[in-house]
Amino acid sequence: MRKIEPEERQRMRQAYAKKIIKAVRTQGFQSLTIQDLADLMNMSRASLYNYFSSKEDIITEAAEVCMAYIREADQTISNEALPYPIRLQKVFEQAVFSAIYASDVFLHDLQTSCPLLFETKTASEKERLASLHSFYRGGMQKGIFHELNPSILIMQDEVVLRKMLSSSFLMEEGLSLKQALYDYYEAKKVQLVRPEHLPDQDHSSLHEGIERILRKLAET
Repeated sequence: MRKIEPEERQRMRQAYAKKIIKAVRTQGFQSLTIQDLADLMNMSRASLYNYFSSKEDIITEAAEVCMAYIREADQTISNEALPYPIRLQKVFEQAVFSAIYASDVFLHDLQTSCPLLFETKTASEKERLASLHSFYRGGMQKGIFHELNPSILIMQDEVVLRKMLSSSFLMEEGLSLKQALYDYYEAKKVQLVRPEHLPDQDHSSLHEGIERILRKLAET
């Protein structure tokens, strides 16, 4: 077998890790064996060991992919040179990715089986929340957002989006995920942004963001 170069090996690790994310975020990973993971990756157990040294190594890579998705919007959210309405769309995208890739069952298994990785995830989440508090407070101080409690706004996203991402909710309400995400963002925008700043919203950018969310979800 040809030697795999480090950069190619890392790309393949990420690609294979993405194949197991749907399973681990919806049902956890404690009950999954190495053979189960190999099956999810559509490869033999022997081939799996060309890229991963252990089950924990696989889960670590999958967790890194999840955290990378959540962190993608960090620079845009903290970029004060950009208009707040544009940054708000990135806050929304990040909240959706957090609800998807930081599910309760996945976090529980991380805490139980990979405590060091769980601590890393927890530290990253604290940084994210601090950034969101700063973003909301900045928008309020500049008179762009209504005076609301940032902690409540963050909690609202967590609760609503987790419920919305449930297929049973979408079926009961007769909604597509795309429409539900769009409707929730519109409600969030009206709730948070003062009326005189609502025309600043870029709807084409919002549609692109929702399409990006749906593509990522389809991949994992």
